[in-house]
Amino acid sequence: MKQVILFTLGALALAGCTQSVGGPGASSYFDCGNGTRLKVDMLDGDRVMVQMNDNAPVTISADRSASGAKYMSPTHQFWNKGDEAIWTVGRMAPMTCRKVAVPRGM
Repeated sequence: MKQVILFTLGALALAGCTQSVGGPGASSYFDCGNGTRLKVDMLDGDRVMVQMNDNAPVTISADRSASGAKYMSPTHQFWNKGDEAIWTVGRMAPMTCRKVAVPRGM
Protein backbone atom coordinates (compact mmCIF):
# COMPACT_ATOMS: atom_id res chain seq x y z
CA MET A 1 0.00 0.00 0.00
CA LYS A 2 2.89 2.37 0.82
CA GLN A 3 4.34 1.80 -2.65
CA VAL A 4 1.05 2.75 -4.31
CA ILE A 5 0.85 5.96 -2.30
CA LEU A 6 4.48 6.85 -3.05
CA PHE A 7 3.99 6.12 -6.76
CA THR A 8 0.86 8.30 -6.84
CA LEU A 9 2.61 11.17 -5.06
CA GLY A 10 5.57 10.91 -7.46
CA ALA A 11 3.26 10.97 -10.48
CA LEU A 12 1.45 14.04 -9.14
CA ALA A 13 4.76 15.81 -8.52
CA LEU A 14 5.87 15.13 -12.10
CA ALA A 15 2.53 16.34 -13.45
CA GLY A 16 3.13 19.65 -11.69
CA CYS A 17 6.35 20.11 -13.68
CA THR A 18 4.65 20.30 -17.07
CA GLN A 19 5.00 23.45 -19.13
CA SER A 20 2.14 25.92 -19.47
CA VAL A 21 1.62 25.47 -23.20
CA GLY A 22 2.15 21.68 -23.35
CA GLY A 23 4.92 19.22 -24.08
CA PRO A 24 6.80 18.89 -27.37
CA GLY A 25 4.37 18.30 -30.21
CA ALA A 26 1.36 19.24 -28.08
CA SER A 27 -1.09 21.81 -29.44
CA SER A 28 -3.04 24.30 -27.34
CA TYR A 29 -5.86 26.47 -28.63
CA PHE A 30 -6.87 29.95 -27.51
CA ASP A 31 -9.85 32.19 -28.27
CA CYS A 32 -8.93 35.89 -28.22
CA GLY A 33 -12.38 37.28 -29.03
CA ASN A 34 -13.36 39.22 -32.17
CA GLY A 35 -12.92 36.01 -34.18
CA THR A 36 -9.21 35.68 -33.41
CA ARG A 37 -8.07 32.15 -32.62
CA LEU A 38 -4.58 30.87 -31.88
CA LYS A 39 -3.09 27.41 -32.29
CA VAL A 40 0.11 27.11 -30.25
CA ASP A 41 2.50 24.19 -30.81
CA MET A 42 5.32 23.56 -28.35
CA LEU A 43 8.39 22.77 -30.48
CA ASP A 44 10.87 22.34 -27.62
CA GLY A 45 11.58 24.06 -24.33
CA ASP A 46 12.82 27.18 -26.10
CA ARG A 47 10.39 27.74 -28.99
CA VAL A 48 6.70 27.71 -29.84
CA MET A 49 4.92 27.99 -33.17
CA VAL A 50 1.84 30.24 -33.10
CA GLN A 51 -0.76 30.27 -35.87
CA MET A 52 -3.37 33.04 -35.80
CA ASN A 53 -6.55 32.03 -37.65
CA ASP A 54 -5.55 30.90 -41.17
CA ASN A 55 -2.35 32.98 -41.32
CA ALA A 56 1.08 31.40 -41.72
CA PRO A 57 2.50 30.12 -38.41
CA VAL A 58 5.22 32.11 -36.66
CA THR A 59 8.01 30.49 -34.61
CA ILE A 60 9.11 32.50 -31.58
CA SER A 61 11.73 31.88 -28.89
CA ALA A 62 11.52 31.77 -25.10
CA ASP A 63 12.29 34.90 -23.13
CA ARG A 64 12.63 35.57 -19.40
CA SER A 65 9.39 35.81 -17.50
CA ALA A 66 8.74 36.48 -13.83
CA SER A 67 5.62 34.33 -14.09
CA GLY A 68 4.28 31.97 -16.74
CA ALA A 69 5.91 31.29 -20.10
CA LYS A 70 6.93 34.13 -22.42
CA TYR A 71 8.02 33.85 -26.06
CA MET A 72 9.18 36.76 -28.22
CA SER A 73 10.46 37.75 -31.64
CA PRO A 74 11.06 41.27 -32.96
CA THR A 75 7.41 41.43 -34.11
CA HIS A 76 5.46 38.92 -31.99
CA GLN A 77 4.97 38.15 -28.30
CA PHE A 78 3.09 35.27 -26.66
CA TRP A 79 2.78 35.11 -22.88
CA ASN A 80 0.93 32.22 -21.22
CA LYS A 81 0.05 31.36 -17.64
CA GLY A 82 -2.51 28.66 -16.95
CA ASP A 83 -5.55 29.09 -19.19
CA GLU A 84 -4.82 32.72 -20.07
CA ALA A 85 -2.52 34.13 -22.73
CA ILE A 86 -1.62 37.53 -24.14
CA TRP A 87 -0.81 37.75 -27.87
CA THR A 88 0.80 40.83 -29.39
CA VAL A 89 1.64 41.44 -33.05
CA GLY A 90 3.76 44.47 -33.92
CA ARG A 91 2.29 47.68 -32.52
CA MET A 92 -1.23 46.31 -32.25
CA ALA A 93 -2.89 46.37 -28.85
CA PRO A 94 -2.25 43.13 -26.92
CA MET A 95 -5.07 40.58 -27.12
CA THR A 96 -6.14 38.66 -24.02
CA CYS A 97 -6.92 35.05 -24.92
CA ARG A 98 -8.48 32.09 -23.07
CA LYS A 99 -7.54 28.45 -23.57
CA VAL A 100 -10.32 26.42 -25.22
CA ALA A 101 -10.92 22.84 -26.30
CA VAL A 102 -9.91 21.97 -29.86
CA PRO A 103 -12.12 24.25 -32.00
CA ARG A 104 -13.75 23.10 -35.19
CA GLY A 105 -12.02 24.23 -38.33
CA MET A 106 -8.49 24.33 -36.90
